[in-house]
Amino acid sequence: MSRGRYTVNEVEERTKVSGSTLRQWERRYGFPKPERSTSGYRLYCDEDVRLIEAMKRFIAEGVPASRAAELVRQLEPAPARPSTLSELQAGLVGALVQLDEAAAERLLGEAHALHPVETVLELVRKTMVEIGTLWHRGAVSTTTEHFASAYLHGRLRALLSVMGNPKRAPMVIIACAPSEQHELGALCLAVLLRRAGYRVLYVGANTPLKELREMADELAPVGVMISASSPEAFRQLQAGRRYLQGIAPVLAFGGGFFNRQPELAQSLGGTFLAEEGALAVERFNDLVLEKGVMRA
Repeated sequence: MSRGRYTVNEVEERTKVSGSTLRQWERRYGFPKPERSTSGYRLYCDEDVRLIEAMKRFIAEGVPASRAAELVRQLEPAPARPSTLSELQAGLVGALVQLDEAAAERLLGEAHALHPVETVLELVRKTMVEIGTLWHRGAVSTTTEHFASAYLHGRLRALLSVMGNPKRAPMVIIACAPSEQHELGALCLAVLLRRAGYRVLYVGANTPLKELREMADELAPVGVMISASSPEAFRQLQAGRRYLQGIAPVLAFGGGFFNRQPELAQSLGGTFLAEEGALAVERFNDLVLEKGVMRA
């Protein structure tokens, strides 16, 4: 089958079906199923054009649109199952941009069936980065970006809850810096640390440092990890640096801000682990051993 890629204007010219009608069919009937360019624009392949023309013929013959869509779906070839990380990412980005939660669920289920948890978390992270890039370019709306973020955060929280949390294992507290609302990286790390056998207490976004210190003093964790993605979040950490001194044997920082400037973690009395989650867990284990903190 030819793999031509056509914009909506080119499809209008070929089929004489308006772009508004194509979007209406897509919303109501799940057809056609265009891919998205890196800028978020719909791109149709030759198979889409063939099925659009079939839909147009059925309607011209007096078949109701809903029934015509059913007939067109019978003409569709069986979809290939995505398997590689890049294929799954492209599909998941497309599903979330189109607000198709059912398709996103299927793709994540496929990812869990084919890949280890570490790979699935990397898929989630890369998907959110790509959608954030599309939002910054103005290719997707704020509400769409929020939908995607809320959906992926929900899946991570669900994954975290089903993994269990061993009571006698060494405790790690994971928090986001004051004013920090981006939780995805911190949630991914929480999942990986539970998988590695730690007792993880995840306290979420915008955590006041004074209260974080009070919690750490009470619970005596082996480690405290703090995520920050913006300069403002880092400034808040600097302002509350006194609460971080001696907070735990291992104090670690991560998130977008420290990914870009890892050396600044030392200025707060802590360590930058790694941008990639599995490496961050490995480095954390090494630090626990270096500090002489016993593992359960």
